[in-house]
Amino acid sequence: MKRKDVLKYVQEKRETSLDELRREFHLHSKSDQKRLFHILDDLIMENKVVLSGERLIFQDSSSKKQDRVRSRKEKTDEKSKKHQRSPLRENGRRKNFDASEDFEYILAVHHIRNEFPPKALAQAEAIPLEISQKELALREDLREKMVFTIDGPDAKDLDDAVSIEPMENGWRLGVHIADVSYYVPRHTPLDKEALKRGNSFYFINRVVPMFPERLSNGICSLNPGEDRLTMSVFMDVDRQGNVKSYRIVPSVIHSQYRLTYPEVEKILQGKTVAEDPLLQKSLLEMKELFRILYEKRLREGSIDFDFREQKCELNEWDEPVKFWLKDRLDAERLIEEFMLLANQSVARFLSEKTEYAMYRVHEEPSEEKMRSFLAMALRFGHKFRTHTLPPPQELQRLLEEVKDKPYKELLNQMLLRSMQQARYQNENLGHYGLGFEYYTHFTSPIRRYADLTVHRLVKTHLGIAKISYTEKELATIANHISSQERIAMDAEREFYKLKAVRYMQGKEGMVFDGVISGVTSFGIFVSVRDTGIEGMVRLADLPEYFIYRAESHSVVGAKSKKIYQMGQSVRVRLVRANVKKQHLDFEIVEDEV
Repeated sequence: MKRKDVLKYVQEKRETSLDELRREFHLHSKSDQKRLFHILDDLIMENKVVLSGERLIFQDSSSKKQDRVRSRKEKTDEKSKKHQRSPLRENGRRKNFDASEDFEYILAVHHIRNEFPPKALAQAEAIPLEISQKELALREDLREKMVFTIDGPDAKDLDDAVSIEPMENGWRLGVHIADVSYYVPRHTPLDKEALKRGNSFYFINRVVPMFPERLSNGICSLNPGEDRLTMSVFMDVDRQGNVKSYRIVPSVIHSQYRLTYPEVEKILQGKTVAEDPLLQKSLLEMKELFRILYEKRLREGSIDFDFREQKCELNEWDEPVKFWLKDRLDAERLIEEFMLLANQSVARFLSEKTEYAMYRVHEEPSEEKMRSFLAMALRFGHKFRTHTLPPPQELQRLLEEVKDKPYKELLNQMLLRSMQQARYQNENLGHYGLGFEYYTHFTSPIRRYADLTVHRLVKTHLGIAKISYTEKELATIANHISSQERIAMDAEREFYKLKAVRYMQGKEGMVFDGVISGVTSFGIFVSVRDTGIEGMVRLADLPEYFIYRAESHSVVGAKSKKIYQMGQSVRVRLVRANVKKQHLDFEIVEDEV
């Protein structure tokens, strides 16, 4: 693939896309796709090609003539914008490759679809924004109720809302989920494209949505002050946390508030009070119910991993300016708990109505992986009653014991790695990690195709729609969306890794406190404590020969007998940050933490 060939192709097509270029030039490897990005970047810099959204447009002489008749202000603004270059550029040329290319690079490598077919977009545009009176008459009207959403500050696809009513011996909890299936019939262009994607993809400051924005951020999103069609799950819960009864109904809501986790956290902690007394009362009732549900779930065998979430802030050039680890808020746990309860109730409903549906399953871990974890826990002084597969309650007890220990993150990560990967299945196999006999995904149909499928199945078995799936169709969908979920996880992880390496550029020679997060036959992985950024100390770079001991996750110096093992605190110096290889090289500073 040569520069002139790419230019000729764009010139002949007049307008094209990255996907079309990849297919035309048969680009499959990472190196080929990087080469394409470099060629296109040069053509854009030379004003031979213009990037408009996701489309590449050839800039011919007539375009240049039109430039001459533009106002002096427009040309001045454009010229000014051209000179606002990223600090990672020198004289308009790359140092390595530009951070703004990372997003397209990740999409290309993982073959993620970023453009919607014309038929899908046309279907989305044809959906009326107004809800018909006929449809409203068929639904339970909740528009006067205190219903609201709680999400992250930057979230735009709001697919769940909550409500609560105190009862004599408990509460009636309402979980209201965007009724995407009403707007997206099966086998339509929007449905076919959503199935291909399987889920939305999230990349720090960008989203590749499962549906076009008109749906995901518009008519389906439970935005405040707007009438929205929903599927509501009402659960009557007693003061011991038992669901005494539930019902699932099509509904219409009018979200009263769009709340964020940080502001709800302040109310839950008593640091502030909501201006609306009814909202304040609802949040405090929810806090009480959340505590009961959470403690009951852990008692009954649910494993609650206590991870801090790695966060990253990007500047206007998509360059990382800050990395940090964020603790989970009670406001986030509250919504998570309510969604878990709704998903359980829906799974129980489907299991009573049909032999095959769409379940979220999680099987028991293998004994071999669990033995490795138990050995590591024992090394830190934590004992179990068994050497094979302990009951989930025992594992949760351990997580509680290490809550304030410096190796908390390590044992949480090791336990997670010893688990099977959760997946979708057309038959109910239970969920080991959550300790649930019945579980599915119902609460996020804007961003997960599994949930959309579950909504259709629920409607069918409620008798309000006829959307049939065969056993084989459900199995095929389950396998595909499980695969797409893994692609999303890998892509999002790689995007973070790429930004992490960029963040560490220029910090060569600096020393960081870290913990050994992994040991292999070729190197020691170290995670920086404050940021969670991971790099490697190569065994070949150590001052003597080290012997790898897989069973103890350690390496031992052949002469000195010095030991480096998983979970050990170390101080490391950054030697190099290689963006192209997405790799950080550390060296151990002998004065350990």
